[in-house]
Amino acid sequence: MTKATFVKTYRNYSAADSYILGFTYAHNLYMIEVEEIMPRFLSVEEASRNQGENLRLRLKKKYKEQLLRKGAICIGSADDLNAEKYNKGEIFEKIVTEHFGQTWEKDTVPFWVQGDICVDNREIQIKLDSATLMNTKQISRLKGLTK
Repeated sequence: MTKATFVKTYRNYSAADSYILGFTYAHNLYMIEVEEIMPRFLSVEEASRNQGENLRLRLKKKYKEQLLRKGAICIGSADDLNAEKYNKGEIFEKIVTEHFGQTWEKDTVPFWVQGDICVDNREIQIKLDSATLMNTKQISRLKGLTK
């Protein structure tokens, strides 16, 4: 599947109104809210466990620096991502959720149903650098749901 097709499919199914992207830079943890995830921030890679291909967030140094210039805010140390029993993406989601004064609970609600948090009636998907957005197996399942 081409990257353009992957991005278009993700955008068509995503229930998010916006996205909070997270990344580390110079030993700090940053976040920024964006309306859409720019295709240049994404790559198509082979997925693990027979899931086909996946669309991943991959922020190169130049993109991190661009996001810093656009207003990314520091919300902690890069070490904060290693502080708990969850994976880094879940820890980042917890940090962001608490940043907005909400209580975080681990969930498995799919991205096509709702965002990770709701702020001011906006569904927001939270993604840390290197996160998977979707894979080809999910696309097949989604297309089956809409028949």
